[in-house]
Amino acid sequence: MSDENIIRFAVPKGRLQKSASELFEQAGIPFLDYHEDQKTYRAGLSVPGVFVKLLKPQEIPILVARGAYDIGISGLDWYCESRCQRNVDDLVDLQFGKVDIVLAVMDSWDDVNSLDDLFRKFPATGARDSLRIWTEYINLADQMVLQAQETEASIVSPYPIARERHSSISIYHSFGATESKPPEDGEAVIDNTQTGTTLRANALKIIHKVLAGSTAHLFANRRSLLEPKKRVIIEMMRDKLSSALGADRRRSRAALGHLDW
Repeated sequence: MSDENIIRFAVPKGRLQKSASELFEQAGIPFLDYHEDQKTYRAGLSVPGVFVKLLKPQEIPILVARGAYDIGISGLDWYCESRCQRNVDDLVDLQFGKVDIVLAVMDSWDDVNSLDDLFRKFPATGARDSLRIWTEYINLADQMVLQAQETEASIVSPYPIARERHSSISIYHSFGATESKPPEDGEAVIDNTQTGTTLRANALKIIHKVLAGSTAHLFANRRSLLEPKKRVIIEMMRDKLSSALGADRRRSRAALGHLDW
């Protein structure tokens, strides 16, 4: 790690791990010691000069943005949530790990079947905490409310992101099991889902897609791309992955805008 030209590569631990491993194998640059049941957090790559560490996908975009890692794999959802586009290039859509980021409410609410319906039922000028939205996606939820209602929601969290506003809408910081919150502790949730099965099992229905079709992407720190030796390795990896996917590289989905308010 003392060589300034070494590539620091953050890869996801967990749900995306198997698909990432299979794609890199297809691309001819397989990982070493990177498998779903491993207990350690370091792996290898069959490319000289690349240091690999396993991290949670939520952490990777912001760490790439801050220069702790030169490249990383994470979901487009966490890239958008991290608001790191200024410092991070979206190199290629890896086309696995597809999820939708959705807004869901109780399925017994026959009068609520869209975002507009929800805000008609709970107008921003209503009583404090009338509409409690639980989510791990604080920034996406905040932007959704701002775009739809032209008002800021309160944010309820133990961390400094907490804020109070004169609004009936409160975004609650979820630390997991988000789907369990309604109806006792909240009126709505924003969560990721592949099939909606878990939401339906908890008597929730999807009424809106905040971010449709989020998949894993390869991201790079923009300063790293300015370093010639790093750029050669990063672009080689990008090209091999693009070739393995059998598709031309297209402009970033994030750059084209996919957030549906």
